[in-house]
Amino acid sequence: MSDDNLPVKYSAEEGTLPPERVQAMFDRIARPYDAMNRVMTGGLDVRWRRLAAEATEVGAGASVLDCCCGTADLTLDLAKRVGPSGEVIGLDFAERMLDRGRVKIAKRGVDQATLIHGDALDLPFEDDRFAAATVAFGIRNVADLGLGFRELVRVVRPGGKVVCLEITTPESGVVSKFHSLWFDRLVPGVGRLVDKQNAAYTYLPASVKRFPGTTTLAHVMYEAGLDDVRFRTLGGGIVALHVGTVRRSAA
Repeated sequence: MSDDNLPVKYSAEEGTLPPERVQAMFDRIARPYDAMNRVMTGGLDVRWRRLAAEATEVGAGASVLDCCCGTADLTLDLAKRVGPSGEVIGLDFAERMLDRGRVKIAKRGVDQATLIHGDALDLPFEDDRFAAATVAFGIRNVADLGLGFRELVRVVRPGGKVVCLEITTPESGVVSKFHSLWFDRLVPGVGRLVDKQNAAYTYLPASVKRFPGTTTLAHVMYEAGLDDVRFRTLGGGIVALHVGTVRRSAA
């Protein structure tokens, strides 16, 4: 993405819930989280994460960060790409989500994947630490969107990819109506079955509505230090995959 025809600058707002409440919410739904994802996406989320892993363009021996890794589905996809000689670090602020992810990693014997507890807005890594970074269905939950991307840019080497996979609001009229029915009624209804407090799956539709659209998100990524920001929509427009290249310093 160049300076030409940039959309109106996005003003970062706080999330729909305070960070500590979002953290507690994800800890509470950690156990049914994977099953709920499969049900709500018809299993398509598996393919979407694989596409996100491919978009990093990393190969054997690379070091990659999976930020907001949750239960480590994308972490495991990345681990396949980097192989035994590589390294994938998954970071999340919800300990119970990490616990579920650690069980998966142990069962598969994936030694190159490690999960750590941490804050996406204050990553515990030195500058230029990774060849690439991903964030799937997580950046929407951070309190400062711009800072979240700046931190990812900081820890990825110039020329490396930052990949964002996130729910979005479809532009098509027909798909938009289905999206509204799905998110506003079906998701909260199913969510009541797994979350007695009913916060998690009412928070989800609210957070998506508040999240910037695809073009504006591309601008946020550009402002954070990413060039050649591109995106494609998946699932009929309900999910967007954004990819940017960490800007090289002027010579």
